[in-house]
Amino acid sequence: MAKQFRQTNLPKFLHTLKQPVYVLDGSACLIFCNHELEKWTGCDAANLIGQRLRYRVTTSRLKYEIVAAALAPPPEVFEYITKKNSVANQVLPDGKNIVKKIESQKFHAVLSIDRINVISCRVAEFIPLEPSGVIVLVEAADASLAEIKSVQPTELQRQIASEVHQTLTVFLRRQAGRFRWERMIGSSQVMQRIRRQGRLAVDSSASVLIIGETGTGKEHLASAIHYGSQDAEHPGAIVPIECSVLSEELITSTIYAFRNKFQQEQNARHHTLLLKDADKLPGSVLGTIVDFVNSTPANLRIIATSTVNPKEWTNHESIPVLLGTITIELPALKNRREDIPLLAQMFLEEQNHEINRQRAGFTAEAMDVMLQHNWPRNLDELEEMVIEAHANSNSSLVTLSELPLRLRQVFDAAAKQERDDKPINLDSFMQQIERELIERAIKLARGNKSKAAKMLGLNRPRLYRRMELLGLIK
Repeated sequence: MAKQFRQTNLPKFLHTLKQPVYVLDGSACLIFCNHELEKWTGCDAANLIGQRLRYRVTTSRLKYEIVAAALAPPPEVFEYITKKNSVANQVLPDGKNIVKKIESQKFHAVLSIDRINVISCRVAEFIPLEPSGVIVLVEAADASLAEIKSVQPTELQRQIASEVHQTLTVFLRRQAGRFRWERMIGSSQVMQRIRRQGRLAVDSSASVLIIGETGTGKEHLASAIHYGSQDAEHPGAIVPIECSVLSEELITSTIYAFRNKFQQEQNARHHTLLLKDADKLPGSVLGTIVDFVNSTPANLRIIATSTVNPKEWTNHESIPVLLGTITIELPALKNRREDIPLLAQMFLEEQNHEINRQRAGFTAEAMDVMLQHNWPRNLDELEEMVIEAHANSNSSLVTLSELPLRLRQVFDAAAKQERDDKPINLDSFMQQIERELIERAIKLARGNKSKAAKMLGLNRPRLYRRMELLGLIK
């Protein structure tokens, strides 16, 4: 349970202010907010007090969770407070206290409260509160574009991390959030196409086939399509079948049990049969799938996944045709590298939600290494790497040295291979070719220099000069 704000005089004073104010303890738990903050956010203090404010983008539809994420301070605020406390008793050689030197830093940020169609953006100042908390003063009016730009971090690394965070926020609020596609993010052309196909699948009851390498997010996309048109509180069921493991009899009985259980429902819920690794289906279940597709009501559908292109399926040529009314092919991560910064930021902020330590993003050097890696296990590998880097980090930005060792080793090995490649000396290379051509011409001319010069398009004196330069005349 959150600690209450027990300084009796200060809360009374803060309630009299005509601007939103809230207070966090050392673990970023909100312990006080005044009436103006309630008015601005449209959220009661009773729902906010006790919320731990994490630096992350949320896809929650609960208002208090959306507001709590919007009010979270940049991670460098608490990094500064920790540093301030650790050096409180240290003294510089000139006798001045270190705290006085670093207290000249002021932390400002823009807080954005999303009211569906209208986003209210205001500048906030974060002030350390003894012994380890933070008091946040929010401007009384929305900020202008100039004011928003003026409070951007001055340090380039932090500014880049902040911009990636804001881009992720806009994306999830405006695009993915509506369809629960929080991992189908990215601005690449291929991801825009996938989202268009996904929306088409959401609005249809047709069967869907999702193709992609291991770790590209096939099952996540299947879930996003299933839940996209569902009532969030009362969604239909999604029943997975492991086609590579189960026998023909068990697969057939599961398909019929699924249909018998849900086809008589009178409500608007939709249910999905998820065939994982459908390319491993026994060819003998073709009749069962034909029967399901032809006689099943519209509220039941099949979504299938495969790591193999339908042209290479060996079970039965008709099966991918039945399952692929809508076919969506997910790309390997190495083929959409421009999406890596947003994906890495998303995984990082998911860790912010799970763990007390808060991280704002990655340094440029760390991101460069991530952009150059080939990610053979795709999103699964990227997520694992980010989780490990988050655990290794000691500041608000993840640095190159804090990336997992195996990732850095792969990068170093590739860089060393490039360094080990001997450079080509063009002059030496061209001289070697010229020497071979002259020697060949003289041989063909049976030692006749004039004839050899004519074969090479030279006059005799010039041929002699070239031969002397190349060491062919002793």
